[in-house]
Amino acid sequence: MEEKIPVREQIQLTPFGPEDKSKLVLYLNDPIIYRNTLLIPSPYTEADAEWWIGKTQENFELYGRTYNWAIRHVEHGLIGGTSVFIRTGLEGHLDEIGYWLAEPFRGQGIVTDVVKVLCNWLFEIRPALVRIEAKVHSYNPASARVLEKAGFEREGLLRKATIKNGELIDTILMAKIRPGLE
Repeated sequence: MEEKIPVREQIQLTPFGPEDKSKLVLYLNDPIIYRNTLLIPSPYTEADAEWWIGKTQENFELYGRTYNWAIRHVEHGLIGGTSVFIRTGLEGHLDEIGYWLAEPFRGQGIVTDVVKVLCNWLFEIRPALVRIEAKVHSYNPASARVLEKAGFEREGLLRKATIKNGELIDTILMAKIRPGLE
């Protein structure tokens, strides 16, 4: 049975698959997504999409469940993605998340809902997990607002912590602590 996490009536999280290759190439060639993420290459090619789909399968095999999720709309299919970076192991206390959303679907609160649901799911399935982090380029206040609406708190500014295109970028550190342990 394929894993699914319902987010809204029309939005769910599911694993990536080969059928997503063309939309990955279409959406991830958006210069805004490239600017606001750290690891997505530009230009984004079919080979990049094939590598990513393979990597998500490797991660599934390594961890025994999905941690790289496609954000799917019931009518439009793949519209974005979100990933969990297992920072301290499956029994560890700390993970990090990242996300992207295709341009036609921005500004509708989708990512905020995705982040809320994903964090709740993580805290539910991982009893030792205490902290979920997200790092945001300082020039991307919209992403910081998404995280704040999803219950994250700004913990600080990591000066010159990220390098993108050879440029040092300040990074906002956001975190959500397991409810009851705040």
